[in-house]
Amino acid sequence: MEGRTALLIGASGLVGSELLTLLLESDIYRYVTIFVRRELPIKHRKLQQVVVDFNELESYEHYFHVDDVFSCLGTTMKKAKTKQQFIKVDYEYTMRAAALAEKCDVKSFLMVSSLGANPRSPFFYNRVKGETEEALKRLTIKSLHIFRPSLLLGKRQEFRLAEKLAEWLLSLLPFSFIGKWRKYKPVEAKKVALAMFYAATSCQKGIYIYESDHISHIS
Repeated sequence: MEGRTALLIGASGLVGSELLTLLLESDIYRYVTIFVRRELPIKHRKLQQVVVDFNELESYEHYFHVDDVFSCLGTTMKKAKTKQQFIKVDYEYTMRAAALAEKCDVKSFLMVSSLGANPRSPFFYNRVKGETEEALKRLTIKSLHIFRPSLLLGKRQEFRLAEKLAEWLLSLLPFSFIGKWRKYKPVEAKKVALAMFYAATSCQKGIYIYESDHISHIS
């Protein structure tokens, strides 16, 4: 049976859940594995859910023998509570997954970063994202795609004041995000997921970075 295979990490998040729907509905992918902390209430003939201990990620190496690995991992300081825990999720887990993807010779590794990611940023969040990107670039993965969305819009399981304020401002000031401010415009999580899907199936080799204002135009 032909078709691509995928491993998705972070399927319960805003982008990850949208991406999972795309992968399962697509005829391009015949098999999709997701790593979860708790099984999701989803059933599909192409879906395999694996409840994992992310601190023992190397124990699940055999699941990395796929075409594409999508990493939608990410947390917030509010959830992580400490900088050390934030680094563990956003940097360590991502890099350990990428190292396994490299070892298993995947065709592509795609990850969600953030607008403003910079290893020299004075802001902790952006600095960790930038350090993660730089470490990923040093790997020998055939096709690496890094997405830097601005504020993500979509239906979250939990209430987030920042996102609600952004949606309100966007409705009041629809023409504010033009010119050099365009990249700061909030972006729908579904568009990020769609961009990741198209990037994976484009089969382009190399390193690609997608800024927030370009993500909506990938197809």
